[in-house]
Amino acid sequence: YFAFTEVARGMSMISQNAAVNANGRVFFMDRGDFYVYAGSVQKLKCPVLTTVFDDFDLGQRQKVVCGHNPDFSEVTWFYPSESAALNDKYVIYNYQQNIWYFGSLARTAWMDRGINDTPVASSNGFLFLHESGFDDGSTSPASSIDAHVESSQFDIEDGDSFSFVRRILPDVSFEQSTADSPTMNLVLKARNFPGTNYHTTQSSAVTRSATVPVEQFTDQAHVRLRGRSLALRAESSTLGVKWRLGSPRIDIRKDGRR
Repeated sequence: YFAFTEVARGMSMISQNAAVNANGRVFFMDRGDFYVYAGSVQKLKCPVLTTVFDDFDLGQRQKVVCGHNPDFSEVTWFYPSESAALNDKYVIYNYQQNIWYFGSLARTAWMDRGINDTPVASSNGFLFLHESGFDDGSTSPASSIDAHVESSQFDIEDGDSFSFVRRILPDVSFEQSTADSPTMNLVLKARNFPGTNYHTTQSSAVTRSATVPVEQFTDQAHVRLRGRSLALRAESSTLGVKWRLGSPRIDIRKDGRR
């Protein structure tokens, strides 16, 4: 005899491929939330929820696919934005660090590493080996990858006071890079007023930024930057460069209320 045991009500999966078994738990996406099942169903607290579902083509929701990258404790959902008919964006939950991040990448299927050396994903009729090499092998010759990661805005005293930055300690490693002199940039962005989009030209725009080139032996860099809130961006676009960001330190002091 076989039977079904109901474990939860009020949710479903947004597509048949929107769930994955990772680290002994099942993670899945619903039409507006993310959940995990580990004996019982629990909703995941997602600080980027509106970022995902405010730009989501629900008419193409059956194309959502979920994948697991155990080397980095990541569960990834690839989904179609409002301006695309196929998956062109992703959101990742890192279950080890309990953090979320998102970006743009076209992938329509994902196969975990398993017995293979790397995960395999597909897009536009091609198969891509992930976590293999440092450059874009889809071109001939290989081209550099425009890689970046950017933090959300942070401030002091809940933004009541301005911050003045005078120094940054990078904490970046370039292990296994094949470039003779690997480099990357750390970019500090400052703005004076709050807003939902600090990339626009409105009052919430970035008022000033400081770019710090980082090499293998860069221990510190002196800058002069002032703003009510700040964001840190790490980026590179050079062939043969692999970088890992540790815990950079920023020397900040209070600099008045206006």
